[in-house]
Amino acid sequence: MSRKILSLLGVFLLVAAAAVVLAQEASTPQAPAIPAASRVDIDCSGFIAGSKLPADVYVLDGEDDVFRQSLKQFSTGDRVYLRYGGGKNVAEGTEFALVRPGRQIFETAIWYNGEGGSLRSLGTPYEDVGRVKITRVTPVGAVAEVTFACGPVYRGDLAVPFKPRPIPEYTPTQDFDRFAPPNGKKLGAITAARDNVGILGTGSIAYVNLGETDGVRPGQKFRIFRLMRDRIEGLHAIPAMPRESIGELVILSTQQKSSVGLVVNGLREIFLGDGIELE
Repeated sequence: MSRKILSLLGVFLLVAAAAVVLAQEASTPQAPAIPAASRVDIDCSGFIAGSKLPADVYVLDGEDDVFRQSLKQFSTGDRVYLRYGGGKNVAEGTEFALVRPGRQIFETAIWYNGEGGSLRSLGTPYEDVGRVKITRVTPVGAVAEVTFACGPVYRGDLAVPFKPRPIPEYTPTQDFDRFAPPNGKKLGAITAARDNVGILGTGSIAYVNLGETDGVRPGQKFRIFRLMRDRIEGLHAIPAMPRESIGELVILSTQQKSSVGLVVNGLREIFLGDGIELE
């Protein structure tokens, strides 16, 4: 067999091998999109509102409270009495979300420098309490059934118009680069966390300092990173090190200046104040 024929045969085999590789790559299925959170995570995440919510509709009391117990609790299936301001039109079948101010975020330990100022700049934190549906309207208020509860419902809990929160989907990252360089996209930080925990991991709810005014929307995925800066420890200077990516979070819902995110990939401890970057 001549050299020319052998050469052509070699080229043919290389082309055939390349075609097989391309076909295999093309046939490799992409990771399917999956729900970012459960319904409970979505509806009980809490949030930081850009401004204080109106307090004109609230839980006054509820059924079976003859002795007016100071810590009376109501739960799913119970009836509560809503009091609302004059001129408020409330119809049977109307649904309200129950919330209460999340004061504990400001009352506990400071997890990082400037935490209080960062929170105040985002607005007012609220806890999600549950949901009620008006079953009867009376001259002195309304009777409502607790249709869903994240925890105990108390007197004084605020009732605001119910807005469903869809469950966003995301595509899990298959090959996560721990030391990926900055990509130039939107940057922010983890400002606080549900229940005011200071250390987060996979499944934790976080509040970040990017919101609707920044173009953030549910379903977006952010890389969580920690940047080690030059610092002095004792008598020895520790030089700057590469940026380390330590996890990912997906945006569940947004407010004017902030968003709620769920950590979907935690590779090590995540602290309040760690940075985030849009992927």
